[in-house]
Amino acid sequence: MFVITGAAGGIGFATAHRAAEEGAKLVLADRKEEMSKTALEKLMKITSDVTFLILDLSAEENCKELIDTAWNKYGRIDVLINNAGITGIPAPVHTMGTQMFMEVMACNVYSAFFCSHYALAHMIEQGGASCVVNVSSVAGLTGFPGHSAYVTSKHALSGLTKNMAMDYAKYGIRVNAVNPGTTDTPMYQEALAFLSTKKAAQAKETTPSDKPICPPKIVSAQARVAAATEVSDVILFLASDEASNMTGTTVPVDGGFVCF
Repeated sequence: MFVITGAAGGIGFATAHRAAEEGAKLVLADRKEEMSKTALEKLMKITSDVTFLILDLSAEENCKELIDTAWNKYGRIDVLINNAGITGIPAPVHTMGTQMFMEVMACNVYSAFFCSHYALAHMIEQGGASCVVNVSSVAGLTGFPGHSAYVTSKHALSGLTKNMAMDYAKYGIRVNAVNPGTTDTPMYQEALAFLSTKKAAQAKETTPSDKPICPPKIVSAQARVAAATEVSDVILFLASDEASNMTGTTVPVDGGFVCF
């Protein structure tokens, strides 16, 4: 039984789709209503055992509702995949607004904490093997100029992963993270659109006050954008019995980004 957040598109949907093909029962959540409806229609062609909730998981009560729904329907939670996340509007610390910083932290870190908080209590109660997989980023392993909130949030998620692994191993609960590099997702396409607009606006300025923001280079050994399924395959491996001796790991799925 899988609970997956941020499941309407990108890595979250690819993970849900593959899990459905393998016979998993699914309880999913995302805050994007239209994308969620489309995702549900696609998944219903594979399995009828899927529930999709439209929730903003930056709020604790919504995380509780998601976990309660899964537990009340199935009486167990085998896998929690904390995938919900946003990049926010990039900015260095001195120009980053407090509200934007908090929004990124709430979606990327607090949602994972809240969902884990409620799910782990049930995992302990049910006994047996279960696991949590957090979807972090290579931004959780290094820095990216101008992305102070996003990088901070992903480093925090990597730290949360390691600490949960230490705390819950005695219950047979494994906790790992994947750290994707550049991946073709709706969030990536939104980032490209933002950067394109920003670049166009800066080109009209005769005396720009800040250094222009350029589109990110794909720096990796493979020098390409990954498909979402290339990340979801690793997520499902970590959720499987084949990864039974893996916990507390942060696994780069980045085409060799960390080689540089």
